[in-house]
Amino acid sequence: MNILEKLSRLQAGTLGELLTVAKLNTLGLAAYMSPEGAPGHDVMVVVDGWPRSVEVKTRQFLKSAATEITRWPMNLDTKGDADFFIFIELDLRTMAPTFYVLTNAQARSTFRDYKGGGNCYPGEVRKLIQPNDFSALLPAP
Repeated sequence: MNILEKLSRLQAGTLGELLTVAKLNTLGLAAYMSPEGAPGHDVMVVVDGWPRSVEVKTRQFLKSAATEITRWPMNLDTKGDADFFIFIELDLRTMAPTFYVLTNAQARSTFRDYKGGGNCYPGEVRKLIQPNDFSALLPAP
C-alpha cells in the first residue's frame, strides 16, 4: 500500500517555482527562475517589456485546501519588494496547482504581521483574487 505524504518545505517550494515558470511560459510570457538565493524573489517575468519580480509561496494539501492550508508564511522584510506574489495551493493527489496572482499591494492587504514574520491568509486571498487568473501579468490591451 502506497501512502501519499507531503513534500518537504524545500521540495514543495522548488516545485511551486517550477510550476509557476512553466505556467507563465504557456501563457506566452517570458519567465525565468531567479538564481538560487536571489534576494526578494523566486521568478522573473517580462510584463509589457519590463522585467518583474515574483515571489512564489506554495502550500500543499492531501484532502482539502480549505481546511489544510491555513496560511502562506511570508517575511515582508526580505520579500516585500517583489512586484507580484503567486500563492499556490498544490493538490498532492493530482499534483494540480491552483494559482493566486497578487500585486504587491494586494498581497500586503492580506498580510498580517507578527514578531519575526507574518502570513497571508487564504480566506482573504480567495475573497480578493479569482483562482488561476493571470490577468495582472498579461500585457495591457
